[in-house]
Amino acid sequence: MSVPAPRLILTLAVALFATALTACGAEQDGADARAPVATGSPSAETIAQARRDAEQAADRWEADSAADKPRSLVLRGGMPIQVGNWESGNHAFKVALGDGCFAPPAPGVLPRTPVDGEVRWADGVVQRRPATAPLQGYGTSVPPELKSRCGTAQSPRLTVTSVSAATRTVQTTEGEATVPTWEIAFADTSVRVIGLAVTDDPWPDPGRPMQSVDTAIVAGDGRTLTVGFNGSPDGPGPCGSDYLPVTVQRDKVVAVAVVGISKPGPTVAEDGVRIACPAMLASRTVTITLDAPLGNRALIGTAGLPLRPPPPTWPTG
Repeated sequence: MSVPAPRLILTLAVALFATALTACGAEQDGADARAPVATGSPSAETIAQARRDAEQAADRWEADSAADKPRSLVLRGGMPIQVGNWESGNHAFKVALGDGCFAPPAPGVLPRTPVDGEVRWADGVVQRRPATAPLQGYGTSVPPELKSRCGTAQSPRLTVTSVSAATRTVQTTEGEATVPTWEIAFADTSVRVIGLAVTDDPWPDPGRPMQSVDTAIVAGDGRTLTVGFNGSPDGPGPCGSDYLPVTVQRDKVVAVAVVGISKPGPTVAEDGVRIACPAMLASRTVTITLDAPLGNRALIGTAGLPLRPPPPTWPTG
């Protein structure tokens, strides 16, 4: 099993941090009291780079969607999933689970691991993938220097009392899918853990996304899109930003990038000190009108992942 790649999380975090810095304007010499003003428009190169990012995302999508290529299983939510809460006095069990610190199971507790398992997507596509053993993958990300704590009070060995095979509906980058799972129970706690019973795939390399576009609503006309992302607030002055959407529209896929535009305003206060913008992200949206209705085309961001529907409460602006 795998979790969303740290490289992806780091790349998106860097992109968002860079956007926040851009919104505040370039750092100025503290002795300069002329209060430079943000330009309020992106450079031609910034827009060109956004288009290149969208083109590269569309290229990757087309390559990954080739008719002769198996469908990837990339989970949107993390697994394993914890069911229930650790009881008072059992909080070290959480560390032990993350460490993959297990006592040798009693004979017959672990079921036989099959050769493969069936993954069934909501659109009817069925794929068989190699199976994983019930305890496989736990603790793989623990640094070597922490491995020695297994079996101590900080990370006691968990005793597996039962493992049962089941299925679960999960969200993937290809939509909903029903996947085989292992449900694991332990001694001395009511907490159970549900883990994936087949191999999944790592998140794709996002390249260099200009902005992490995550969600989208398609209007009834099929051409009007409202996409959502995290960015700088919609406030006055250089700490606020507007956003310009850039799209690459192809026969089978539409890729969306968003470029931040710093709002005009002084970037240096009257005392000559650079204005510091709060390190906070805001939920933002922009509206896009496509050249033709989206239809059955895929709608993706620059990370190459399909844009998902937004949550029920969604800001505008």
